[in-house]
Amino acid sequence: MFAKSLKDFFDIKILLVSLLPITGAAVLWAAVFYVFSSQIDSALSSLLGTVPYLDNDWVRGSIELVGGVFIYYQLLIVTAVMIVGIIADWVVDRVNAKGYYLEKRGFGSLFGSILISLKSNVLFMVLFVLFLPLMFVPLINVFVNLIFWVILIKTPLFYDSLAMYATREEYRILKKSNRWSTFTIALASASLFLIPVVGVFIYVLQLLFFTNYNLQRLAKMR
Repeated sequence: MFAKSLKDFFDIKILLVSLLPITGAAVLWAAVFYVFSSQIDSALSSLLGTVPYLDNDWVRGSIELVGGVFIYYQLLIVTAVMIVGIIADWVVDRVNAKGYYLEKRGFGSLFGSILISLKSNVLFMVLFVLFLPLMFVPLINVFVNLIFWVILIKTPLFYDSLAMYATREEYRILKKSNRWSTFTIALASASLFLIPVVGVFIYVLQLLFFTNYNLQRLAKMR
């Protein structure tokens, strides 16, 4: 399944489409950070001002820079995941046409995809803000980020990969079955975010993991 997803990813049309989410997200947040740079710097400075013994200007400046890059990266991920939801149908259709040949009987819609993605994004942002201090603790921040990223991508990608082909009943059955396998795929997908630079380009690859996994199960069910 993972090997087939990698092969699908290097389909030239899918590869080009995979650049859309990160490009759109990067342009959006670069503009926001440029326009509101002073406000963002002030907010980070105020946050670090609550940390005891952090009175060295060089250290504080370095942490502010790293913190700004970290927050920008998180915003890229959140936004790109939502953009993937918009282009997901085309990617799933492409994968289906290359090997599964399933008939479309889905109940899903673009509105449903956006709504589910928005819910996951809101939950992600709330948890991120609540546990923000842990993001600066080595090793613990990796574990916390992985859990948050699983929360961010698992439900939206499951929906996007299946809802346009499965009936509501088929979707319900597949969602309830093999939950451990679904979580493992979500965790493996979320782990890709940890890869420097490359991690921001893999949203479509994550969708391909879920698409091949779910279309294969749907084909067996039928």
